[in-house]
Amino acid sequence: MGCEGMRKIKLSDLNEVIERNRSMVNKQIAKLSSPKRKKRNRVRSKGEREALDQISVRKWKKALVSGKVRKISDKVWYYDYRD
Repeated sequence: MGCEGMRKIKLSDLNEVIERNRSMVNKQIAKLSSPKRKKRNRVRSKGEREALDQISVRKWKKALVSGKVRKISDKVWYYDYRD
């Protein structure tokens, strides 16, 4: 197993090729990549906000009771997110 058929190129030449094609490749990647998560535009209603707050508080209390959340110091908490 030799290096037959392999093309040799100087590192400086490779860097030139990369720099020459960088913007075109970045444009293609941006064009072909899947769209990112869409930002939410709708304002939540008061009832929806209250319901989400209640859900969050309930989950936090459950995590405290089950030992998933531990206070390490005054400013540091540990949350074990694994099930």
